[in-house]
Amino acid sequence: MRVIFLLLFLAFYQNAHAQDFCNLLKKEVSPDHTVYDYASPFDPNEPPAVRVSRSYGTNPDYVTDNFFIIFQMINPLESIYRKTDTGDIEKEEVKLIVEFEDKSKYVDDTIKITHDYTNDRMHAIRTVFYSLNEKSIKEFATKKIVKFSLAGYAETVPADSANAIQHYVQCLKDVKKD
Repeated sequence: MRVIFLLLFLAFYQNAHAQDFCNLLKKEVSPDHTVYDYASPFDPNEPPAVRVSRSYGTNPDYVTDNFFIIFQMINPLESIYRKTDTGDIEKEEVKLIVEFEDKSKYVDDTIKITHDYTNDRMHAIRTVFYSLNEKSIKEFATKKIVKFSLAGYAETVPADSANAIQHYVQCLKDVKKD
């Protein structure tokens, strides 16, 4: 009987906990109520490695729906440059690999990686805005990310972050278009 009670409690806790993720999403609405922006929480001074955003517009002249998982990592500044005879040149980098808990992988050899710098300009920030489609939404909403790689540089995703990202995708796939 104790086991059944414990299982019921865990199932209830997990469902209640999952609902909290939707409440954590930040929502902004344009003054004319035609553009809706949602984002998983993050601190700009300590960005997470993975976050989720969705923005859609309901204006009939310009209907949009942009749903992204944003992968980001901080690396040594010199890692985004290659040496040439005339000096250092910023690399053009591509390739995203996402590894899931079930050992499956997603690979995109063509996605472009953008570069930025930390505020102190001491480190490089690699970023990919991966656009979600119907198939990838299902994948990211049902699988936990354990690791991702941008241009061969890998980043492990902590279990609690992987759980949150999965729930944020679930929440944002279900947002109602007001």
